[in-house]
Amino acid sequence: MSSLRISIAMCTFNGARYLREQLSSIASQSTLPDEVVVCDDGSSDDTIQILSMFAEEVAFDVRIFVNEERLGVIKNFEKAIGLCDGDIIALCDQDDIWKSHKLAKLLEAFQTDQEAIYAFSDAEMADEAGNPLDQTLWDAVGLRTDLAKFSGQRQLEMLLRKSLVTGATLAFRASFRDLILPIPTEWMHDLWIASLGSALSHGIPVPETLLLYRRHAAQACGWRTKTFRQVCEISLSASAEESWRKVEQFRELHQRVLSAPAPIRASAERLQLLKQKELHLMTRAETRSTTGISRVAKVLSELRTGRYKRFSESSWYSIIRDLC
Repeated sequence: MSSLRISIAMCTFNGARYLREQLSSIASQSTLPDEVVVCDDGSSDDTIQILSMFAEEVAFDVRIFVNEERLGVIKNFEKAIGLCDGDIIALCDQDDIWKSHKLAKLLEAFQTDQEAIYAFSDAEMADEAGNPLDQTLWDAVGLRTDLAKFSGQRQLEMLLRKSLVTGATLAFRASFRDLILPIPTEWMHDLWIASLGSALSHGIPVPETLLLYRRHAAQACGWRTKTFRQVCEISLSASAEESWRKVEQFRELHQRVLSAPAPIRASAERLQLLKQKELHLMTRAETRSTTGISRVAKVLSELRTGRYKRFSESSWYSIIRDLC
């Protein structure tokens, strides 16, 4: 039996439609959690009643907190994470379905690698009814083909290019929590945890689909491929102010990494990566603040540094966005 205690940090909001299936999948885990901490963001449906019944039926602790005012997804997860008592904290959405060995596999990853800060898995995409689709999360983000590269310093470099870790698949060591919290409001909680963890140490990708990740219109987040037209519309609507907000957002990560106490310190190479990413974002923000030939010259100058390819999810879309 593991000496590591497992907490599940779950957030709910009007989740009655799918919640019973998710709770049933938690109760059916081969390795049960030591506690489930639920923070509800003011549901007006049967969510609280469903949670209360679940708490009476299971052998592990279920603590339910109802927010007096709406916090939103990120701050609600921040609250749930802060209330957990376990050594390992697994994040949980209200509308997925966990496979029975999900917690066991994540726990095994932490036991195998004592230095890892976080672990995450793949997931099967599912429709609203919970029927598997012909795609996984790692397929959607392109991680499956690049999985061998997701190690060492390359982890951070890949995460600085695009988000690869989905919160519903993620667990991390509670000893890392003081650095994670508070989560900046401009960051998605999963990308924040993974980026911070890979800057200071590393995470473990567990190459199995450990849950059904349900896609539906009401979910707060979801992996959906954008069409070319959508990408162009987003690019053309982006403002210089938005670009400068991204600079400030990234600086929060950089500063949090620098504030880490010994012995969790980022290497010189990883600090240099963070510096180069910040320079890239600053240059792009400056570019969008100029016009005409000056804008073209800045884009071409940044293109020659190689940072578009290294730090932009789609380098050519990013170049077109900056030119437009």
